[in-house]
Formats: sequence, C-alpha cells, structure tokens
Amino acid sequence: MCIFLSLVPACAKKITMATDRAVYHNNQGITAMNVGDLERAEFEFKTAIELSAQYVEAYNNLGIIHKTHGKYDLAAAQFERAIELDKHYAQAYSHLGAVYLAQGKIDEAIITIKKGIKEDGTLADGHYNLALAYLEKTSRSKDMSYIPLAESSFKTATELNPNLVYVHEQLADLYRKFGKYEQALIRYRLALGDTPFSVPLWIKLGDLYLEKGEPYQAENCFQKALEINPEATDAHTKLGLFYLNEKRYQEAANEFKSVTALDPVNDMAWFRLGTVELAQADEAHAARNDTEAHEHYVKAREAFEETTKLNPAFADAFHNLGLVHLKDGNRTAARKAWERTIVVDPKHARTLYNLGTLYQLENRPNDAIAMLCRFLATGTTEFPTERAAAQHVIDQGDGKCRD
Repeated sequence: MCIFLSLVPACAKKITMATDRAVYHNNQGITAMNVGDLERAEFEFKTAIELSAQYVEAYNNLGIIHKTHGKYDLAAAQFERAIELDKHYAQAYSHLGAVYLAQGKIDEAIITIKKGIKEDGTLADGHYNLALAYLEKTSRSKDMSYIPLAESSFKTATELNPNLVYVHEQLADLYRKFGKYEQALIRYRLALGDTPFSVPLWIKLGDLYLEKGEPYQAENCFQKALEINPEATDAHTKLGLFYLNEKRYQEAANEFKSVTALDPVNDMAWFRLGTVELAQADEAHAARNDTEAHEHYVKAREAFEETTKLNPAFADAFHNLGLVHLKDGNRTAARKAWERTIVVDPKHARTLYNLGTLYQLENRPNDAIAMLCRFLATGTTEFPTERAAAQHVIDQGDGKCRD
C-alpha cells in the first residue's frame, strides 16, 4: 500500500519543536516519496531530524520509508520514537501496527492500531490496517468471529475516505469469498469508478459475474480488460476459459494463441490450446469429418509437445498427448507418451488405466493386469466405471494383484 502524505505547513504543531528549515526538508521528503524517489526522501527526512531532533512527523515519515523497504526493525524504531515524543500521535500507532502485522505479531498489531484509532478515529488508514489485522487473525486462528470486525473496519475506512480504491477492492474480495455477491459487485464498481482502466479489477469483476451465474456479463468484463490492454495475458486467458466452457472452441483457441504469442514460455497456455484443439478434433470426428479431425489432432499434438518441452514434469500434458496419438490412429506413439506420463507421475490414475487397457489390446495380459492393479492401488474414487472394468480384467486373469 502506498501512502501519500500531505505537506506539513511551516506553522506545524509546536509540540514537534521543528525549525522552519526542518519543516522544509520534511516537506521535500514527502514530495520525493510521492513520486517514488525513496532514496531522496530518506535523506530529506534524516536531514529534518538532524535539524530538529524532536520532529515527530519526520520520524514517522522516515519509518514509512523503512517499512516500504521491508526494514521492519528500523521502521518500528522510528515509529516508537515518534510515539515517545507525542503519545497522542495516531499515525505512528497505525504504522507501527502495520509493521507488527508484517512481522506476524498479530495481537500486538491489533492492540497498537486500536491505540491510534482511540487517539484519532478519523484516520482511514488506521481502520484499514485494523481490518487487515483481523483478517490475518482469522487466517491463523480460524476464528470466524473476526470477519465481521474486519468488514466493519474496511467500511469505516471507506466512509472516512471514499477514494481508497484498494479498500473497496479488498472489501469486495471479502464479500465475494463469503458469497455476498451483490455487495461485492457494488464495491468492485466503486473501485472501478476511481480506476476505470484497471485490468485486474475488470478481471475480478468478470470472475464475480461467473460465480453469480451471469456468464455474458463476465465476457463483457474480460473484453473490457482487453480493450484497455490488448496484451493482458490474464484477460486473454480468462476469456479463453470462458469460451472453452461455452464450447465456443475456435474463439477459445484464438485467445490461447494470443497468450502463447505474448508469452511463448507459458506452458499452461500451450496446454489449454492443445485441449481446445483436441475438443475440436473430437467434434469433427463425431461428425465423420475425418480430414478436419486429423488437422485438429495435429495441432493438438503440436501444442501438447510444446507444453512438455517447456515443462517436462507436466504429467497431464503427456497424458493428453497420448490421447491425441491414440485417437489419430498412432497406438505406438500413444503407448510411449503414457509410459512417459507414469515416469513423471507414477500414480497418474487415468494414464495407468489407459495404459493397462492399451496393453490388453496389444495382447500383453501380464503387463495389462500389472498396470490395472497399479490403477486400483491409487485408491481413486473418481473413476468408478473404470475401477469396475479394471477389477473385471484382473478377475478374468489370476484374480490377484501382486505387490
């Protein structure tokens, strides 16, 4: 989270005992921080402290720099110094609580942030940090009673500052997680109202519509994300998966091809492209269009082969490659692909069954029974029909599976 601070005027609170020149350097540091020049900002805040050793705001701002760099011990020391100088300085409590949260000290974070809110309940960031702490407390303790507290703190933060996009987004994420889709929709829309060109937000909204059972609204969101950034691979992927689910195979293939063009080493994109081509081949085969089916099988094979080159441990890709070979009439190539699959994943249930069945066709009964026994030994309940068939083949043999 990036925190943008307002400039401290020369007539700052007397409690800091800051000289005009110290205030000047502090303000210069804030300006540098807001444009991302953290090195310059750190120097300016240190200069302000050198000029006025009791300058509370400068200690707080220097702590923010250290926190941004992940130097949590250094950050905590600055916030603690600010609190030592001014026990009513709410911002320092909030930031110190955020440091504790980053360090995994959840209870200390909650206590400290609450102290800051008690000093000044109008700081939106304090309520936001408290909400994050409650969520982390829930994650660690599995105590769901903290969820309403997190929700309330998020809402308070947005009431105090309606323009906090990241708070609207996280509140939407929370609502979505617990199935409160209408509230999530409102919060995502509020966030998009302030950042209408956020591709990740449009994708999240699209995912929400899918969960709500409104697929065409989701399609519009994914397309909007691509209008904003035609090279957004996540948006192409989401749209491709949407088309695949709708069995709009050619459109799905186009989206996955876009991903492979933008990110040629994306093994999952190649796998999905192969899956779409395989589905198209099966459709053409069912329609007795063998020429078209073969063309799609070739494309599917090429996509799965590319997947396995990029990721030699991708068992499902080897399995699907075997399917393509078998359906395209190349039994030997199918066997080799499946034998490679169980090297990669010795418990790949679908492959063990398919390979056992293939050994049967090749009149290798002992190998078939051995493979089907391995299939049953996986203990999978996902393929009841195949389990029954495998047991039948074993029973027709000597009826035993050897260790």
